[in-house]
Amino acid sequence: MAARRKPGLPALPPVQAGPILHATPLVERWFWHYWQRLGLPESELALLVLTQDRREYQRWTGKRLNFMVLGCYCYVQLGGKVSSSVADRASRKPGQPESGRASPMLPLPGFNERAVSCSASAVGGEVARHRHCIFIEPDMQPRSIEVTVAHELIHLADRVRGTPRRHRHHGYDSIAADEAAITGYDLEELRRLLHEESARREQLRRARAPLRYIYVCPNCGKEYPRARRYSRPVSCSLCDKTYNPRYRLLLARELL
Repeated sequence: MAARRKPGLPALPPVQAGPILHATPLVERWFWHYWQRLGLPESELALLVLTQDRREYQRWTGKRLNFMVLGCYCYVQLGGKVSSSVADRASRKPGQPESGRASPMLPLPGFNERAVSCSASAVGGEVARHRHCIFIEPDMQPRSIEVTVAHELIHLADRVRGTPRRHRHHGYDSIAADEAAITGYDLEELRRLLHEESARREQLRRARAPLRYIYVCPNCGKEYPRARRYSRPVSCSLCDKTYNPRYRLLLARELL
């Protein structure tokens, strides 16, 4: 686990009359299809931005995407925190859960008439207090693009309804079951697509950055292969899920 970096500040584009979709026609097609399938409210459309450019997504959210990420949904509270639900991070080991639990929250105004205090951009005479940001990796096969769009909109629907969920095991949790139900794909087919895309991304990553360094935990001996040297202190995530200097990784050897 790395020592925390100070997050960047979100720099979102101004609110428009409809969603901002910086995407291919295929992504736009599936976006509108699954927005309707999920019964999402029109009131949230003007608050949504979608891109297939990693740098643009980072600028919008202040968060840098891991190379292995195929899709991500980020909920930005204006003047507050940024929370994301990453879809398809292949670097997580099978069965390894994300940290934290989903916390209950009030539904957003689109699903609830309850008045809320707001700040920032104006929408239809009212003031927006949040934005929805989505990233879709462009270099995927068409079926994978479809299910990734559906996947991210499921995360958005959860947030709108006040029931955000975190992944417990990609492809095997309740989110995967909802993805299968909404797309009509079999669960095994969804898992196969995820495996194929993740393996392909890993090949691309290794071609661009071959493994050159081996770090080791002084406590448990676990090895961590790296393409680059760590630029800051990093500790063993197996020994402690948070950064702990007692388990700081040591450079063991360099690969030729």
